[in-house]
Amino acid sequence: MIARGCTLLVIVLFLTGSVRAANRPIGVAVECEEPGRTKACPAFLLGFIDAHPVLLSAPRSSADVVVYVNAQPIALDDRVHMRFVGTVTGAPPVVEVEVDLDARADDDTQRERLEPAFLRGIALYVAARHPEAVEVALGHPRDSVNRAVDTRSWDLSVSLGGNGSWTDKYQSYHGQSSIALTWLREDARLFAAVTGNGGINRQPSLVLADGTQIPMNTTQWALEADLSGVWLESDHWSFGALSRAWRDDPLGEYRYAWNARFAVEVDAYPSNDPRGNRLSLGYFAGYQLEGYNLRDVLGETHAMYPFHGLGASGSVRHDQTSFGISLSLIAEMLDPGRRHSVSAAPFLAWKLGGHVDLELSVSITKRQIVAPDANLIDPMNFAQLSRLSYAEPLSVTGSLNVTVHWDRTNGARNDRITDL
Repeated sequence: MIARGCTLLVIVLFLTGSVRAANRPIGVAVECEEPGRTKACPAFLLGFIDAHPVLLSAPRSSADVVVYVNAQPIALDDRVHMRFVGTVTGAPPVVEVEVDLDARADDDTQRERLEPAFLRGIALYVAARHPEAVEVALGHPRDSVNRAVDTRSWDLSVSLGGNGSWTDKYQSYHGQSSIALTWLREDARLFAAVTGNGGINRQPSLVLADGTQIPMNTTQWALEADLSGVWLESDHWSFGALSRAWRDDPLGEYRYAWNARFAVEVDAYPSNDPRGNRLSLGYFAGYQLEGYNLRDVLGETHAMYPFHGLGASGSVRHDQTSFGISLSLIAEMLDPGRRHSVSAAPFLAWKLGGHVDLELSVSITKRQIVAPDANLIDPMNFAQLSRLSYAEPLSVTGSLNVTVHWDRTNGARNDRITDL
């Protein structure tokens, strides 16, 4: 009699537990193994769970379904792989679903693309416990073209910008352009670029009381070439070597200049941080050779000296908008009081599409250089006088640039030592 009572009690408890299990929501845990460049995991997925009463966010230890998420970058898309592992009676133990998200799209567009894929996977577990909560509809498949995945490791970018004004007697035109080639993998980067800028101003001559005419027209230009390589030792440490050569027109500061430097940087975020955040501190040291268009107060027409410095950078990204700031301190190694500069450069950037970027930036620099010899400056040469701003101790510049680019498609990201 006692045995029959115990058996009956076990059956009652089992049936009671089954009823409770049948009435409770599906507990879902989200595990972001590789979150990728979007907010899909965990933010969007947790939002989908909260939006449906039949689902309940749960810890992994008590979840009915665990969703393991991995995002693989492919060109501008993140291929999000969701692996649903469940213990719901009547549902498959494992379901796998993939969806491609445009990493440059806004949050709403990404959510609209991700949610149907998530519901397609979780619906099998909901239907097993709450069949009345699932509705099924079949539609026409979207037209698609099967394409081989391109995994080139290089990209090419071209940047153009300028401004101008025109009246009958006054004209002003200024422009800048650059072309850059980058080879990049997760653990290394090579970069080469050529940049040029120039401008002309045309206006009436200044006529003095004695009839002397002082030309007011000016023409200026500058060229620069850069070559650099970076190697990542770990997620937080990286090393690099950089070389730069440039020259100005005959009224500019440099007849020629070249430097080379080596750098080490530590970063709080990995180079492939899914949201593009950065917080870095770096040190660099190198050697510079420069020739001047005007002899300086030390009687030098050229100089050679070692230099070193510190650089710090921080930036954050939200959807297609990025903002941040870069700080740097550079000084001549043996005599920092003779040559040094301190600068801060905040920026704001927008991604306007798959191949167009817009950036607004400001640079503020406080510097000390060996000034040009005042005896060599012609007070009647307006063009020369107008170009001596490089000897001023404080400089503030701003720029607005549009960049058209064609990106590599191997999905690698590497942002180390770009500010040094």
